[in-house]
Amino acid sequence: MTRPSRLLAPEGFAAVEESGILLVRADLEGAARALALHAAGPWEEAVASSREGPGRGARGRIEFPGGPVAVAKRMRRGGILAPVWRDRFARVPRLLENLATPREAAARGIATAAPLALFLLEGPPRLWRAWLAVEEIPAAEDLETRLGGGRRAEQDEIAAALSLVRRAHDAGIEHRDLNLGNVLVRRPPSGRPEAFLVDLDRARLHGGPLGFWKRAAAIRRLERSCLKRLGASGPLGRDPGALLRSLYAAGDPALASRFRALRPLDRALIALHRLRWS
Repeated sequence: MTRPSRLLAPEGFAAVEESGILLVRADLEGAARALALHAAGPWEEAVASSREGPGRGARGRIEFPGGPVAVAKRMRRGGILAPVWRDRFARVPRLLENLATPREAAARGIATAAPLALFLLEGPPRLWRAWLAVEEIPAAEDLETRLGGGRRAEQDEIAAALSLVRRAHDAGIEHRDLNLGNVLVRRPPSGRPEAFLVDLDRARLHGGPLGFWKRAAAIRRLERSCLKRLGASGPLGRDPGALLRSLYAAGDPALASRFRALRPLDRALIALHRLRWS
């Protein structure tokens, strides 16, 4: 079998092949070797230290000597296949998208976390496990933390997040796992909030702007995330979708009108999901 690093290593990344295959940004190769990131042990140790625990959302930190700080996670499947496949992947190109997709998103003007390294470990029967490291965004928090924490997000921070999601859709980026956990916000000293779209491993890149139905489905998913993670008594109230759609459609009355016309369907679909949650 042709080694994946020989086939598909992205431009600007170096390949280190020992117990597994490490693809690391070329300027960090020496630091990665010093940290022994060409083996699974340091990755597992980093993720094990996560405050979120060992689940799919667990993230640890890796400090590259003389370089950036990375957020590391073990790649796991979501959806209905998660109990079966867990952390196993059959297609290496699918895993390598974790390096290519964020770089393309950044090239399209979308703020995200830059990929730094990907470690691939082959196991029987020709299935792969993977760990990913992306550059840490200092002082940024995800929307779930910001909305549910002690210092609640201001409306301009939520507006910055929804504006970013809309710009991503305009740029043809479909984040198929959009939720409160993969939109980050921070307020720098300048005072104007900044937003970042992360966890793009399931994102799909299109050649042009997304159509209305894909946009509507994305905002509905974000609304479900609000209700599921924060509850109906959360900071956005029992109908968080109204605010989310208003901020997303800001400056576009025609889009806002289409969203309003779709609300009965949105509510019915969310009610079905509520049955699953219970």
